[in-house]
Order: sequence, then C-alpha cells, then structure tokens
Amino acid sequence: MPPRETDLPHMRKGLKGLIVGASGFVGNNLARQLISTGWTIHGFDRVSSSTTEVETTQGDLFNRTLLARTVADTQPHVIFHLAGILKSDQPELLYRIHVLGTEALCDAVLEAGIRPLIIVASSSAVYGPGLGSKPITEGFKPRPVTHYAISKLAQEMIAFRYFQLYDLPIISVRAFNLIGPGQPASLACSAFAQQIALAELRGGDSIMIGDLSACRDFVDVRDVARAYEMTALHGHPGQIYNVCSGRAVSIRECLDELMRLTSRPLRVIVDPQRVQKMDVSIQVGSAERLRRLSSWRPEISLQSSLADLLGAWRQIVQSQAE
Repeated sequence: MPPRETDLPHMRKGLKGLIVGASGFVGNNLARQLISTGWTIHGFDRVSSSTTEVETTQGDLFNRTLLARTVADTQPHVIFHLAGILKSDQPELLYRIHVLGTEALCDAVLEAGIRPLIIVASSSAVYGPGLGSKPITEGFKPRPVTHYAISKLAQEMIAFRYFQLYDLPIISVRAFNLIGPGQPASLACSAFAQQIALAELRGGDSIMIGDLSACRDFVDVRDVARAYEMTALHGHPGQIYNVCSGRAVSIRECLDELMRLTSRPLRVIVDPQRVQKMDVSIQVGSAERLRRLSSWRPEISLQSSLADLLGAWRQIVQSQAE
C-alpha cells in the first residue's frame, strides 16, 4: 500500500509518481525533475513522453478501465494530474478535458482501490483581473474571464468534491505564466522566439506581434517542476498553492529581451488576429504559502528563461531545415 501523504517527505528516494499528461511541456520537465531526485516515474498520455527514462502508457483519459488498471499496476504514491489544453476554438473541449477528465481520473483512482496523493495542475487564470499590481494570495476570490479559466476553476471544484466526499488526498496548484524551453508556440513569448529563430535562419526582416502591454508573473517551467515536487512532499490535502515569481513583467519587456539576443534587426508588425479578447491587463501572485511550507522559491531568472527558450527554437528550426 502507498504510504500516507504525511510520510512522503521522509522517503523522497524510492517514491513512485504517475504523471497524467506526461508528454506535455510541464510533464516532460516534471519527469526530469523527479527522476533526478530519485523518484520512479510512469506516464499516462495519448502519446509517448519525450523523456526517454519514462515508460508511458498510451491511452485516453476517458478510457477509465485502462486508467484504473494503470493506477493499480503502478501503485503510485503521488499522481500529478497535468492533462489539459490551453486553447481551443471549441469551449466544450476545455470543459470536457479539465472537468470531466478530472472526474474520470478520480473515479479511476477509487476503482483502483488506493489513495495516492493527487496534485491537480490548475492555473492563475482562475483569478482573472486579480488585484492589479498587488500580489494575489490563495485567499483571493476567483474571477475567471475566459472559458479556459472557468474550466480550470471547475476542475478544482470537481477535485475537491472527491476530497470532501471520498477522502481522496487532493491538492490544487495554481501556476502563473509558465515560460522556458519547450513552451508551445501558441503562447506569446514562444511565438516571438520561434519567429526570431526563423528570421535568423531564412533572412527575414520582421515578426508579427499582438498586444504587448499586458503584464504577467512569469515563472520558469523547471522551477514549476520543483514546486510540484515540493508540494507533493510538504503540501496539505485540501489546500491550494500558488507558484509564481512575485513580480509582473510586460510582454513588451520580454520581446525586448529576445530582440536583444539576436544581432539581426527586425521590424515588429501588429497582427490584429494575435490581440486577445477578454485578456487580463496585469496579474502578479504571491507564493508565500508554498515558500513558508517548503522554502521553495524560483531560481531561474526571466532573462535565462528567454535565452533558453530562444536557444531551443534555434535548434528546432535548424533541425527542421536539415
């Protein structure tokens, strides 16, 4: 039988984790982090994880029989529920994956007959406009403004229903704006880096941008991976933990830093299609609750995150050209 969640900090090496959504941006980084500190990791995803050390069961989140069998076979001490999508032109898909998918996972755990700690990957998007430039704590009342944000808040509510009714140990982690190598090109900074790398390779002279005025609390995905581990080791079931840097930086500053890293002069052209509707102008968080609990704090600077992001895209576009 898996140990009680309160035993986890005392047996860091030898812990077994199941990452649902192991092939994604966060999943791959989390797998590397956990393996580096002695965990045994198994993945569950529709596609194989690019982290070669991770054996991954390929299957759909709604194949409850396969999911329950995977949970029963791997006997994880902790399940990291990272399965999700960031954007879709079909809002119902967001709710299906985040809400019904979380319900399917919790049902599969109950069917497997074990009680692993479940870490649910939520998002700071649930806070909506927040408090402007004042850091948001976990006690702030959510005010989601997009379908993605609403679906993530509903995901939390479904998860905590299982905590209350079935005594499943569940923790929700609200990560702020992730950044770092491997970030999907659908997000602003990665889209900039991809375009810069392509311009360098092909001799381009411009990149397309959207609104640069929004300010975000950026935190490197590798720091977020450490935060998930610290939450698993020290967090209290039924609680919510923010993961963030504690400072807001504008998208324009990020673009300026990326442009500084290339010697090629590039014009920026505003593309109306890239300007998001219902966007939040500024959001910054407080990770004091997690810091007091585990001493976690971000270690990778935004400048390093952006440099690594651009470096990763340079490698990708170069390999695609060969």
